[in-house]
Amino acid sequence: MAEVSHQQSSVVLTASPLQRIGAFALAGLAGVEHPQELTGEMFTRAVDGMTRDLVGTVRVAKAADPGGFWLGASYMLWPNSKLNPTARGRQAPEERERLIREWRVLAGPADWPGVPCAYCGRAACGWFGKVDIPLGASIGHRNTTARGHDGTALCYPCVASLWAFPYGAALSGGRAAVIHSWDDGFLADMTRTAVARTRQAAVAGAAKGPKPSAYARELAVLSAVRAYGRRITCGVELIVLSNSNKEQLLVTQELGQPVAEWLRSTQRDSKRRAGYPALVATQGTKQVPGEAFLAKRAFTRPAQVLDFTVGRLLAEVSATVLVPAQTPALAPLVYSYCREVLTMDDKDVERIGELARRLAALLGQDSRPGPFRDFIRANSKGGNLYGWFRSKGVEWLLFPRPAETSPVLLPVRDYRLLFEDERAWSWRRLLVFAVLEALAEAGWQPKGSQQELQEIKDDLAGAAGADNEEEVGQ
Repeated sequence: MAEVSHQQSSVVLTASPLQRIGAFALAGLAGVEHPQELTGEMFTRAVDGMTRDLVGTVRVAKAADPGGFWLGASYMLWPNSKLNPTARGRQAPEERERLIREWRVLAGPADWPGVPCAYCGRAACGWFGKVDIPLGASIGHRNTTARGHDGTALCYPCVASLWAFPYGAALSGGRAAVIHSWDDGFLADMTRTAVARTRQAAVAGAAKGPKPSAYARELAVLSAVRAYGRRITCGVELIVLSNSNKEQLLVTQELGQPVAEWLRSTQRDSKRRAGYPALVATQGTKQVPGEAFLAKRAFTRPAQVLDFTVGRLLAEVSATVLVPAQTPALAPLVYSYCREVLTMDDKDVERIGELARRLAALLGQDSRPGPFRDFIRANSKGGNLYGWFRSKGVEWLLFPRPAETSPVLLPVRDYRLLFEDERAWSWRRLLVFAVLEALAEAGWQPKGSQQELQEIKDDLAGAAGADNEEEVGQ
């Protein structure tokens, strides 16, 4: 019996992300780093503290009143629970408190269902439904249980973890947003921070702020990842849910481990940190700031980060007919992103670099903007890059070059990367960037009359605009 009693106060991690977040939230409430550090006494104090938070609402008339934070949150977390029954307005504070405490108390062993916990396999202490478990997935899963069951069988530590998970969440706009990872160290750090923030909000009250900006939740994850001090070993999930009667919602996005660790490196590596503002500037639109859009693309379409970086550089080229000044600062970010996030092979990236240096040498011999314009146009969505290489291949043979330089402008392996590889467009974007970088290093600047330069600008603006339009629509 002592063993059973110990199990009902011992928190273990399971395969449920929400239970894991709740377990770390319990640890945060108890002031320890990891759920495995929780003693039985610590666990009991943490659960009692959560109950006191709910009891603190019994004299609150409305959620918007002072002290109504958890009452307001309960409509999204635990609808029709003992905290917010339809008859609440007719209940005395003493009755409200009694019902809340009865809801959160551990039933005696005689009342246990005699089945294992659905999460951890230990002895369940009862059946639990929507008022305890954030089901969220869809209307078809609301309180749906097998015949003869009153809910999902859970042990007390697992259901207490689910009660605790909102402390590890950002609660706003009728939704709970949580950060999860199978990297326990990262999850512990994120949840501990969230617990402190939620407890502070509960004391201060939910102040009405400005409407959240686009992709604010994704941006919050990006900022948290960049601020983290240790290597991230697993992907990072952003889970947004609502368990309310008005909206059943569960949306999960994953920031893959490579892109999460790369984003972290943009704060830790000095060269990447120096170029990060320039990268952010390439990602924005008139409606969405650059860092917010970088966060969104990192979650949903990582390849677009490279696309937009090069696309915005080309837009600047079209406005000035000059190689953008920020190109060298972007180089450590672009090449590391291609290798570490897009998993481009080092040898292939180097081949693209060598090809770019050959192209820069060929283009740089002519100070007129026309040949440079032709190369940019050939690399646009509607351009004929292969035709451009065919025409320039002869020039390369006649061009005086160092003996160690390849006599062929476009070797077969380079051709396959640019035209046959499944990521050919990404390779072509990288080639454009590498050519701009090589021209910047050589100090190349076009020369020509004002009329000629303006005509080139207009021509390039059309090509760059078509590229950006198509990329935004993807």
